[in-house]
Amino acid sequence: MLQNSDELVSLADRIAFLTGSKEILSKVSYVPVMPAFCELAADFLDSVAKLLLADKNNRAYSDVVAWAFWIRKSSVLKEKQRSCYDNRLGRGLAFHVAPSNVPVNFAVSLTSSLLAGNISIVRVSSKDFAQVDIICRALNEVLKTEKFQSLAAYIIIVRYEHDKAINDYLSSLCDVRVVWGGNATVNELRQSPLPVRAVEMTFPDRYSLALINSDEYLKQDPKKIADLFYIDTYFSDQNACSSPRLIVWTGKSRAHAKDVFYKAIRERIAGDYQFSPILSVDKLDAFCRLAAVHPQVQKLSSDNLVVTVKLPELYLDVMDYKAGGGYFFDYDCDDLRDLLPILGKTCQTVSYLGIDPENLKELVITGGVRGVDRIVPLGHTMEIEFIWDGYFMVEQMSRA
Repeated sequence: MLQNSDELVSLADRIAFLTGSKEILSKVSYVPVMPAFCELAADFLDSVAKLLLADKNNRAYSDVVAWAFWIRKSSVLKEKQRSCYDNRLGRGLAFHVAPSNVPVNFAVSLTSSLLAGNISIVRVSSKDFAQVDIICRALNEVLKTEKFQSLAAYIIIVRYEHDKAINDYLSSLCDVRVVWGGNATVNELRQSPLPVRAVEMTFPDRYSLALINSDEYLKQDPKKIADLFYIDTYFSDQNACSSPRLIVWTGKSRAHAKDVFYKAIRERIAGDYQFSPILSVDKLDAFCRLAAVHPQVQKLSSDNLVVTVKLPELYLDVMDYKAGGGYFFDYDCDDLRDLLPILGKTCQTVSYLGIDPENLKELVITGGVRGVDRIVPLGHTMEIEFIWDGYFMVEQMSRA
């Protein structure tokens, strides 16, 4: 905890405010909480959505558009009706640490917190993302209107370099700490103590997989499936925890289905995917390290755009050798129960094509697995939801 106002001024001088200000930050502990899903917050988000969707230039950023659709009042009210939020209030101040690999994630976290009734301080990555600038401009513009001026005290978006003193200070104020960005970020923030009644929500490193029935896949349009798979994977360079890294094949036509599938993926990414040369090095390094430990693995691809590594068995440590930008472990499965050992706590999302999701749910429940928080159709792993990593976000950030 800071000892005097001079120390606070020194810290604030090292913070860049994308929304809010030093003055607002200095008074943040005195701002009252709001009821969950209060009309003012819902109307504010709806106004931001309309502003973003009205600008044709924003169509170049599908993640911004997706967030704008998600925060429309109709979408917000649908979530409100899902559960009983009557008489729930915000917990107080929520300190969010956003990841550096998913540009719009900061806004997703902020949305749940605002609807929960909290004041939010959101630290965004120091990386220069156009999406962050677009969203913050829209937030600031709507906050200037007379109806929503009072909400300026509830939305403070900041950027600062790694600075434990700032982390310590913001953590000392908060009632909720929300940490995205992986194990290293979680461990770094946990060096900053929390007040005794504060709650913490952490989103550490996770991995995801896709299940494809080869026979059902061959009945589909390969181009449409490639588009869906692109959204799940290449759109974020597989940086999102929900992006599949392992593709599990079932059915009787696996060899043929794989040929068609990977050919369609190559054709899909050839047009507009910006391939970074460093990814080639990362992929080669990952494969060599894996092969050194498990020499039975095979690298099937001949280029760096789509690298597939055939696994003769599901090694428990296989995700220690993952890479991004189109690097996939490939496994043939005869019995879904063979997947149970890898559905541990670090497994987040299972996407599927041609497989009954009820069978997958039954596998997770009867198998007593500690992971798998989401089971979604292929192409939907990046969709924004109010439930993430097993957290009911608004409920967790509010109190009865």
